[in-house]
Amino acid sequence: MSSNNLKFKIEGMTCAACSGIIEKETRLLKGVESAEVNFATESAEFKTGEGFDLETFHALLKKLGYRAIDPNAKSEQNNDTIFNRDFIKAAIAIVLASITMFFAMVVPNNTIQAVLTTILLFGFGWPYVKAVIGFHSNMNTLIGLGVLSSYLYSIYLIFASPHAHPYFEGGAFIIAFSLVGHYLDGLAKTKARNNLSSLYKMQIKFASLVVDGKEINTPVVDLKVGDVIRLRPGEKFPLDGEIIVGETHADESMLTGESQAIAKSVGSKVFAGSMNLEGSVTIKITATLHSTFISEIVHFVEKAQLKKAPIQQYADKIVKIFVPIILLIAALTFVVWYLMTKDLGFSLTHMIAVLVIACPCALGLAVPMAIMLSTSEAAKNGLLISGGDIVEKGSHIDTIVFDKTGTLTEGRPELTEIVVFDTAYTEEALLKMAASSLQYSTHPLSQSVAHAAVKKDVKLADPDKFKSLTGLGVVAELNGKKLALGNADLLKQEGVEGAIPESFYKAHVGSYVFLSIDQKLAAAFVITDPIKNEARTLISNLHSLGINVWMLTGDHQGVAYKIGSELGITPEFIRAGVKPVGKADFVSELQTKGHKVAMIGDGINDAPALAKADLSIAMSNGSDVALEASEVSLLDGKILLVGDFFARSKRTMRIIKENLLLSSLYNILCIPLAAGVFYPLTKMSLTPMWASLAMGLSSFSVIINSFRVKKL
Repeated sequence: MSSNNLKFKIEGMTCAACSGIIEKETRLLKGVESAEVNFATESAEFKTGEGFDLETFHALLKKLGYRAIDPNAKSEQNNDTIFNRDFIKAAIAIVLASITMFFAMVVPNNTIQAVLTTILLFGFGWPYVKAVIGFHSNMNTLIGLGVLSSYLYSIYLIFASPHAHPYFEGGAFIIAFSLVGHYLDGLAKTKARNNLSSLYKMQIKFASLVVDGKEINTPVVDLKVGDVIRLRPGEKFPLDGEIIVGETHADESMLTGESQAIAKSVGSKVFAGSMNLEGSVTIKITATLHSTFISEIVHFVEKAQLKKAPIQQYADKIVKIFVPIILLIAALTFVVWYLMTKDLGFSLTHMIAVLVIACPCALGLAVPMAIMLSTSEAAKNGLLISGGDIVEKGSHIDTIVFDKTGTLTEGRPELTEIVVFDTAYTEEALLKMAASSLQYSTHPLSQSVAHAAVKKDVKLADPDKFKSLTGLGVVAELNGKKLALGNADLLKQEGVEGAIPESFYKAHVGSYVFLSIDQKLAAAFVITDPIKNEARTLISNLHSLGINVWMLTGDHQGVAYKIGSELGITPEFIRAGVKPVGKADFVSELQTKGHKVAMIGDGINDAPALAKADLSIAMSNGSDVALEASEVSLLDGKILLVGDFFARSKRTMRIIKENLLLSSLYNILCIPLAAGVFYPLTKMSLTPMWASLAMGLSSFSVIINSFRVKKL
């Protein structure tokens, strides 16, 4: 039996310890090979094999207090709005707790307090009670123990000492403030998830299906590959397809972050969610609803968010032992205070405060929340990061190696200069003769000359004779003139008069096509691979991040140094004449010197170097990107995203460390305060009610801090 990957949305998780419990317990089930659960995204993926039973799986989760549902199904809880079910529960709980306090402080009535708190405990706080009964090791257990201790002691006082002041209002507000904290956490996490899921919402529900020349309004979900649909200006493309009739411009900013409109004509690919700006076009569907490029991106990022960054392992280890340690501290707090004061109520209050204040949520959210926001925001800008581990890896990179061609340069040679040796001819005449002779050659240098003539509207003629000489160039006859076009070796072979001056090579750096007319040197066509417009800015940005930038190229040194000087890369960071195998060797050389190396390339010949590097970044074009094979992919070859990735990685890791520090300091400072450590000297301590409020605000503060990753 082959392995299957099951994806679920997990309902009922209240803290990071919950995700650890689910992973640990489900891995013990027969047939479960691996389990990855993300508390921040409430998502999970299980790899299952032979012997796996789905009913047993769901039964186990139910026993643990959780529920696994289809991630594409709408949750019964409907918590995606501000005034959702959690809001209603929290609001009612606050009202009931406030009334309880009224009958505790203003018009004392223990019976009404008991009734209201009982409603709160078993009507709204049942998950906390259930966690205690089930011996779960999570945040609910701590809150449940605190509430039950307060509730049961208050019930005891009603019967044992009717005139004593019970602690019902404390337990009531613990539940109320816990629900408020849960609501705020859920609201923030929903906003974070919507940062990515908004890509899905860009897709439309109906399209005009063309059948026998007639248009039929059809649900997009019913469309099949090969169907033909028609779009008018201002409509969104419902699915991926290929234009078969018409021309237009498309806004694909939702995929690439690029605001410039893209010209589309017959044969052009179009993508679901992009906007048809001006023309009426007919397209043939090439992908169904769940296999579009935008769907692949969303699935890629969702999977990436399940991959944990190494730094999260430390947080997970702490969360795993956190609850048992807090239970021990709470017990010690009670024992020490009771031995010192013999006051059961005073000792119990401090114990309850410790149980309630100690929240592993903030610590558990510190890493995944920042990773989730960072990777989803990056995806919306055309930068695909394959996991939290890659974000962390990117923050450690100190050296970047670029393959020149197609990465820093456009990857297509262009004619940049015509050097005239025989002044009897004009530049236009020389270009016409050269392009006419080279138009049937498939060599890239020949094509660059021919394309330059077409751009200048030069009318080409057919040569009378044409012969291609491998490794040399072309010889032809045109209007009675004998032409030779190629390298210096061809000129020598053809007995061309006039040597190429040495000063020519120093003044004109690039590749050359020499032209001789009737065995006399007439001109040289200088061809270069133009630098990408954004490349200079990128190199400057990387240098400002403290990253060393190397450029490798198979070109000769003169070309390499010229391009390097234009980019701001000094000669000591340039290697010219490097063969494909040599690129991987050079990466290894840098690694042996202690550098953490990233390699950026776009061709198959870069594969060995990309595999050898500590981090590989692939340049991609449109939907041709191999998502599963890439650590980092740049959609549409947007080179500036390289700098964005490293800046994002460093900022994300900085915020993660801030989150971990915030949550750690919170517990280091608040737990002693709740335990009453400072009470003998300052008379300061936390009541269970305020401890509950502080607990909710701690995780919320970590979430708010995580949202800063979006502001690069």
